[in-house]
Amino acid sequence: MAVDLELRKAFAELQKKMMETQTQMRFCDSQIEALGMSKRKSKLTQVQLEDQPKDTRLYWSVGRAFFLKPHSEINDKLKDEQKAAELKIKELESKKQYLDRSVKSSEENLREMVSNKRRK
Repeated sequence: MAVDLELRKAFAELQKKMMETQTQMRFCDSQIEALGMSKRKSKLTQVQLEDQPKDTRLYWSVGRAFFLKPHSEINDKLKDEQKAAELKIKELESKKQYLDRSVKSSEENLREMVSNKRRK
């Protein structure tokens, strides 16, 4: 009877951990998707700006205001946005891998516990 109680408790903990992990993984997926879209948008804007003549007046949006900026400065800002998005995506993907490993580790520990209880 104590064995069943112990196993039920372990199963409940594993189920709770898996639900939390799945929620975190979905959140990571949505952030990765949003960052990917932001990165593509910056890249597309950068490509479009390259087609423009260098003397074209370009404005950068800051809140509700628009500021006149040189072509090179806007290009640098777009590159920085792309690099920041790439770094954040890599960070989120490594977090997802960690969460996946932790769930697999918990499952393996539970399997070992069940197999040890059956042997006794």
